[in-house]
Amino acid sequence: MDSHTVTNYRTAQDLHQQALRQGILDDASNLLLREGLQALSMRRIAQMVGCSTTVLYTMFGSKQGLIDELYLKGFAMLRQALAAVPLSDDLLEYLTTLGQAYRAFALANPTYYAVMFCQTSPEFTPTQNCIQQSWSSFELLVSTVQACIDAEVLVEDNPQEVAKMLWGVVHGHVGLELTGHFSNSTIAGERFDRTIGVILTGLTRKQPSIEA
Repeated sequence: MDSHTVTNYRTAQDLHQQALRQGILDDASNLLLREGLQALSMRRIAQMVGCSTTVLYTMFGSKQGLIDELYLKGFAMLRQALAAVPLSDDLLEYLTTLGQAYRAFALANPTYYAVMFCQTSPEFTPTQNCIQQSWSSFELLVSTVQACIDAEVLVEDNPQEVAKMLWGVVHGHVGLELTGHFSNSTIAGERFDRTIGVILTGLTRKQPSIEA
């Protein structure tokens, strides 16, 4: 067996392991959302996926390790979705497009989104390491807001605070949509864009000071 054959074999093994891992995470996230954490046993997941529990423990260490990975996988997918948004010279348009990408990710991956943000079970609390890693998804928004402030597009001077305001508005709309309050997706999308537009318009104008 030559080195080329060995390399191909190892590549095929790695691809198989990645596919298996992704399948496990997808099945586990669906089960978690449907039935809660109490249904998420390693034996149950092994039966669903068609592998032994030994494979699961080898991959994830424990049930908590598997849930932690679901949490981190969701944020990694979100970072990829946001990073894929094309850069634009129009910074406000770029911010709007980032918001649209966030919404599209949530609607396309509701189970991961639930694990990330909706506290699917009070028994699951992300580790501090998971929380710290999840905040890296927030960095692109903060840096874009900072660019808007530097270019004097926005009148605010605190990028972290502005980013959290925008995130709060986007997350609130997406949460209502995912829970069925905005059943018409087309209208919900139009409402979402209008909402972002109103918020950004407000952030580009100095507000009158309130006299004591």
